[in-house]
Amino acid sequence: MKKQIFLGLILCLFFVSVASAEEVLNYSYSSDYDGIQIKELKYDPYPANPGEYFEIWIQAQLGNRDYAKFEVLSEYPFSIDYNENPIREYDNTGNREVVMHYKVRVADDAVEGENELKLKYTGDKYANSNVITSFPIQISDVQTNFDLVIQEPSGTDVSIAIANIGKNTANSLIVRIPEQDNYRVSGTNGQMVGNLDSGDYTLVSFTLAQIGRGTDSSNLQVQLDYTDSIGERRSLIKEVQFISTSPVGFNATGNGQVSSGNLGNGNFPRSNLQQQQGNSIFKSIWFWVGIIVLVVGCYWYYRKNPEKIKNFFSQIKSKLNKKSRSEKSSEKGSKKVPDWVSAERTNKK
Repeated sequence: MKKQIFLGLILCLFFVSVASAEEVLNYSYSSDYDGIQIKELKYDPYPANPGEYFEIWIQAQLGNRDYAKFEVLSEYPFSIDYNENPIREYDNTGNREVVMHYKVRVADDAVEGENELKLKYTGDKYANSNVITSFPIQISDVQTNFDLVIQEPSGTDVSIAIANIGKNTANSLIVRIPEQDNYRVSGTNGQMVGNLDSGDYTLVSFTLAQIGRGTDSSNLQVQLDYTDSIGERRSLIKEVQFISTSPVGFNATGNGQVSSGNLGNGNFPRSNLQQQQGNSIFKSIWFWVGIIVLVVGCYWYYRKNPEKIKNFFSQIKSKLNKKSRSEKSSEKGSKKVPDWVSAERTNKK
């Protein structure tokens, strides 16, 4: 029985180690050509991040060859670090196994999902033909996206609602109106928003005028600069339809302002507003909790010291009675004597 338990534990440890190894290796891949077998061992980090490097280890079983040559291709979205030699050559292989290590950079604008890293190799030193195999590299999505809406412009004052419709937070978001042919900004052309969570939105305001004739609709370009979740600074240009109501050639004045509290006529639910409402309810609840605690405390004190409470109210009542009697006597003493009484007293004299 003990032996069976011991064997069971050994099997459990074996399966756990296999599962852990698969997690580290991510997956295995093999390609056989002319006696050479290729396998991917590992790449780290997993998934790879746009704008960053990842390391990859590739295992090759060389077979009974006199020569073997391997080259990692720099094709979008991957490029080999400039300190790395993408070509590895081996003579007198003798059916040995080698592990090749590369440092690969991912393009800043790499698309989320699986992207192919290509490896070219051959077993003939003088042949022009090569075999190309590829490894699927998983790339994470660290970027986000925005949707913009003009909020009923009034003269030259324009408020823009900016919603983060991506799934990542936009850190240190700055909104700018870049130089363009159809619009001229008066005052500041950039506003610091800060961090804008996924699903949240904010308002920024600028003072600008349309340049040209008439008030025909024209797309306004808005630049959004933010830091993604891996610390990479990114920039987007968005266009939003805008109809100017200002006179032609009007020289706008004033500075744009970030509207954080006034939501205007927004078309989006504002999560910050919901938080403010929640905070008001929270404060209201704590107000009533304080009232209840005060009442309970007074009642407890009364139960413990009833005589002190009675004496306290008796003193207050006594002071109020004295004040009342004093006021009455004062009113009685200051009562005006009628004229006929004064006249009668004078005649008697």
